[in-house]
Amino acid sequence: MKYQRGNNTRKLPAGITVEASYVMAIVILSLAVLIRTAYAQWRKTAEVMDLHYHVEQARYQEGEVSRNLSRGMVEKRDDEVEGYIDTGRWKKEISVKIYEPEKLLRKIAVFEQE
Repeated sequence: MKYQRGNNTRKLPAGITVEASYVMAIVILSLAVLIRTAYAQWRKTAEVMDLHYHVEQARYQEGEVSRNLSRGMVEKRDDEVEGYIDTGRWKKEISVKIYEPEKLLRKIAVFEQE
């Protein structure tokens, strides 16, 4: 490779550009893999947070509750709320007891009266 400036002509080694192209290919591939992995982790976290939100919402509603999510379901039964997400690659389940302070206060009041 020749480099000419005015009357001066210099020869530059072309091997540096070939090595730089290998390094840049590895760097770009690594960045692509990193960005894809970060996006997949973000999507998984967002779906689990959405599941947790719907489970907590169903926990404090009256009566039987059943909701369909994009990849799962939330159901409220007698004294428990269960929810799950199944994407095929991973599965997350949440099971929560219903906390009713009124029942606890009534039981304590019965013992205090005697």
